Amino acid sequence: MPDEDKTEPATPKRRQEAREEGKVAKSIELNTAFLLLITAIFFYFTAYSLGEKFKESFVYFIELAGNFHLNLNSVDFLFRSVNDTIFSILLPFFMVIFVAAFLINVVQVGFMITPKVLELKFDKINPVNGLKNMFSLKSFGELVKSFIKAFVMAYILWVFVRHHVDKWQTLAQQPENVIFMVLLRDTFLIVIYMIIFIIFVAIMDYLFQKFTFEKSIRMTKQEVKDEYKQMEGDPKVKQKIRSMQMEIARRRMMEEVKKADVVITNPTHYAVALKYNTTSMNAPKVVAKGINLIAQKIKNIAKESDIPIVEKPELAQQLYKKVPLDREIPEELYKAVAEILAYVYKLKNQSTG
Repeated sequence: MPDEDKTEPATPKRRQEAREEGKVAKSIELNTAFLLLITAIFFYFTAYSLGEKFKESFVYFIELAGNFHLNLNSVDFLFRSVNDTIFSILLPFFMVIFVAAFLINVVQVGFMITPKVLELKFDKINPVNGLKNMFSLKSFGELVKSFIKAFVMAYILWVFVRHHVDKWQTLAQQPENVIFMVLLRDTFLIVIYMIIFIIFVAIMDYLFQKFTFEKSIRMTKQEVKDEYKQMEGDPKVKQKIRSMQMEIARRRMMEEVKKADVVITNPTHYAVALKYNTTSMNAPKVVAKGINLIAQKIKNIAKESDIPIVEKPELAQQLYKKVPLDREIPEELYKAVAEILAYVYKLKNQSTG
């Protein structure tokens, strides 16, 4: 489908589907910039202590080597000891980088587990597709971007060196510790300049990735309509379900008419069935009501079930309009309904007597 037709922003459902497939707006450049920044900050605050630890370890191994008899076992022990020592010294750095990498990904795309990305697909291992991706316009763009980044960083380094070379030439007469501190400070400074540039590139890249991602998940108007129908349901199906529900409710209501104490009617249009149980109700309850055809059905069922039918047009209209189904009548109608129920109970007593 042509991209020109995809003019509508993605719906939440489309975004969720894209997320499940691992398609999100994410910038690798931003990850790199953030990790470089964290690395620079970490070594800025820990360079001295790390240097001291490495110096102590170096001295220790130099002294230890003097007492070694070189053989396979001693060399193996020495290498393992050196590796363990370096790892223990750099372990805090590894932990900081791990946490930073996790956080920058969460900040960009949130916490996301996408099993679909791990599914084996032939397209992913197809060498033809691999060659197409390698020589695609996107790959060419990434290559050009890398060349530009390398050129700008080289230019920054050249400008920095040109402005500091005179100062460095005067360091020959300075003590070793002064030379070391000056070079360390300048090295850190050039790293900061590089990181600032990389952060700028990362921000631009993230905005571009966001733009391309939003463009890739845009939808046509027809797709939006189809999705809405799918989520809300076909109107015809919904209407049929609603009709079935109303029919079930109507049948249930008609069954309640058989249990009513009285049906109050306007002779033609209204019919309201009332039931009153002195032990479980505070007032008589409307168990069925209707107009026209429904009213006629209520009266027919009442006749078949020997339920008294009382014609009270004004009261029937008030009960129909004011009292919802399966609710007790309001206080202002107590007197009128009580008179009818008293009349009904009197008739029942006479018939049983």
